[in-house]
Amino acid sequence: MSKLFLPILLVVGFAVWKVLDYLQLPNTFSILLILFTALSGVLWCYHRFSVLPRRRRQIARTEQRTGQTLSDEEKAQIEPIGEGEEFISSLFPVLAFVLILRSFVFEPFQIPSQSMEPTLRVGDFIVVEKYAYGIKDPVFQNTLVETGNVQRGDVVVFKAPPQPNVDYIKRVIGIGGDRVLYNELERKLTIIYAKDGEPCEENCESKEFAYSQPQQNDEFKAIIGRNPDGSFIYGPSMLELTETGDVDHQIHWFPEPISEGYRYKDYEKQEYYVTEWIVPAGQYFMMGDNRNMSEDSRFWGFVPEKNIVGKATYIWLSLDKKPNEWPTGIRSERLFTKIK
Repeated sequence: MSKLFLPILLVVGFAVWKVLDYLQLPNTFSILLILFTALSGVLWCYHRFSVLPRRRRQIARTEQRTGQTLSDEEKAQIEPIGEGEEFISSLFPVLAFVLILRSFVFEPFQIPSQSMEPTLRVGDFIVVEKYAYGIKDPVFQNTLVETGNVQRGDVVVFKAPPQPNVDYIKRVIGIGGDRVLYNELERKLTIIYAKDGEPCEENCESKEFAYSQPQQNDEFKAIIGRNPDGSFIYGPSMLELTETGDVDHQIHWFPEPISEGYRYKDYEKQEYYVTEWIVPAGQYFMMGDNRNMSEDSRFWGFVPEKNIVGKATYIWLSLDKKPNEWPTGIRSERLFTKIK
């Protein structure tokens, strides 16, 4: 039975993972990591505090009775531990370290799409600070200890409202109480800041974002469709410019404005290509830096505080690749750069 322990455990683990994935629960990986850490911890404690002391006593009695020192092979036959059980229990220190690190300190994240270009590119591997906005439990994401607040302009990872089992990464544009105005024709943002966490009605402070002169960047192409084999069809080069708002950063535009206002959600009013959203308390309005190639709060609504995973801080690896293609090298100039 001991020889079957590890294969059975792997089969059960795979089955649990498929069930969690089917239910589309958030934090599936965290749940599996907790379960395996708990199992290995129970085995580790059982072996360390029960099996091994009992084995040492049995070996001592046997050596005393026979008057001979047992060889390693002979000792292994006394109170033997199955290879599968021993392997799982030996993983406990490593799993416990990974669980604590990933749940409360740092979590790696890979950029899967073009929605944050040029700030973040497909193939970038980033570090997410889990403690930046509070210490949360790894399953239900309830805040245990408050450590900071989400700021306008932060780049954050969060559970996507339309798909809570999927992590998205976007930039925070508005926080609770802010009025976010987006001019679809001019592609410009204006924020009327909240007052005491509530929408401001008079004597309001506002910021109209400023934009540099767009420049064509041939390194970035717009995706306009797919070929029958599933590969992307690339269109014109993107326009790159600096957006100056709560922070200064680069963004991308299509060469020509695209009218998508009919798809916008949760807005207060919409007229003359200008859409206004009022961000509810405890929620956030997110946008991708690749403004015409980002599914964000304009299309699926606001992000609750509970969905926030952490703050994106550094790029620790960048593979030179395009969506759904194999890497062709490493972008060394992007290694260990701070995300702005």
